[in-house]
Amino acid sequence: MKLFATDLDGTLMLPGDAIHPRDVAAIRSARERGVLVTIATGRLTSRVHPIARRLGFELPLLCADGCVVACGATERILKLHALPDAITAGALELLAELQLASFVFTSDSIHSCQRGARFHAHMQSWAETITAHHDVRAIAQPAAAVLLLGIGVQESVVHAVRALAEHAATIDVTTFESAGQHIVRISPAGTSKGAALAALAAELGVARENVAVAGDYWNDLSMFAYAGRSFAMPHAPEGVRRAATHPLDHDIERHGAFADALEAWLADG
Repeated sequence: MKLFATDLDGTLMLPGDAIHPRDVAAIRSARERGVLVTIATGRLTSRVHPIARRLGFELPLLCADGCVVACGATERILKLHALPDAITAGALELLAELQLASFVFTSDSIHSCQRGARFHAHMQSWAETITAHHDVRAIAQPAAAVLLLGIGVQESVVHAVRALAEHAATIDVTTFESAGQHIVRISPAGTSKGAALAALAAELGVARENVAVAGDYWNDLSMFAYAGRSFAMPHAPEGVRRAATHPLDHDIERHGAFADALEAWLADG
């Protein structure tokens, strides 16, 4: 058995959630040959299920960077790794004190403080619903938080990382920059695309060497480290391309680079 997991944004998905016809044909051909194909993405379920329905995917879908696993066929949540309620509450208090825009990701939607409203347009691909609250700390179901984000100045992000270090056994804290913004990301310890993919492969009985992945960003590195074959999109950061077993060269919009990855992997047997 063979299993191929693909990232969405910047890998399979084009602007406007279009998919290159060549990529669609390659997926159809691979599945006709018995290859198992699924999605591993940072998107939440509300923005993954429509893609899975369009492609006819019925396998478990790895959403929210592996924090949520949902059935492609029934759209039921199979696994959900939520942050502890106390950690969520404390972290949101900290982000507010540091004047960072605060975001709570549940399995299917995003909630933010009022300060975060100006970033909503940049998050539309992640969730169907994004809601700004007067006090995001008071949302109805804080215990369902799978990810937290804080966005703001670098000094505040650095302070947040230091303050959260005492919870290292429970949460993973990472920082990155996007569109000139400094971001701190808080997730349940040990969750990642790679960890979710390894668990899925074990459940399906697929050997690690028979798993391949495609991605284009830093959150795909855990998949690259696990899979027997990994394909990095041509526009991926150089560090991501170096981590892949096979960096790709063709433009995804004009050529359909995902099809290159899938076809090359199957051609090698």
